[in-house]
Amino acid sequence: MLDPDPRFLAKLRQQAEFTDAELAEFLECWETKLLRKKDHYLRAGDICRSTAYVNKGCLRRYEIGADAKENILNFALEDWWVGDLESFWNQKPGRFYIQALEDCELLLLSRVEFVKACDRFPKYKAFHDEKMHRSYFATLKRMTVATSGSAEEKYLLLAKEQPQLFQRVPLHYIASYLGIEPESLSRLRRKLAGK
Repeated sequence: MLDPDPRFLAKLRQQAEFTDAELAEFLECWETKLLRKKDHYLRAGDICRSTAYVNKGCLRRYEIGADAKENILNFALEDWWVGDLESFWNQKPGRFYIQALEDCELLLLSRVEFVKACDRFPKYKAFHDEKMHRSYFATLKRMTVATSGSAEEKYLLLAKEQPQLFQRVPLHYIASYLGIEPESLSRLRRKLAGK
């Protein structure tokens, strides 16, 4: 039985303007996927066949560089979406790994069901497009800080936008996301704590 996070239902009612009857019909298209801590939702080379809403848990998206080092691109907590958008749309192998950092519950909408839902519920398509636009702009902001900002600026942005990560994600993953060594992150945290 699908048991969506109340925030998800509230957004569909308020932002996508779903009636209760439309919402009930829409939710029949979804399925639940449970991941144990350290399980992967996607691996590089997989085809992303569903869009996934994080109902419970925390995940990381990463790629493995030419130097065989993991580069963490982002984290996803409850009320976030995860997947490989390019692979989802083109139905070709993706390049990202998405791994559970906690036990997770994902709500999946397959590509076929997604297309049907967008046709059946144009207001869902508008809602989804708006979320994609906001995600794109947030990604550009993070990329700007990542390429031109100092480690301190990157840390402060993460602490401002996702403070809960520091209680839920191992610090070596946060260091990887910030592009610094764990020891540098420890020094930075001590420095900022002293301010």
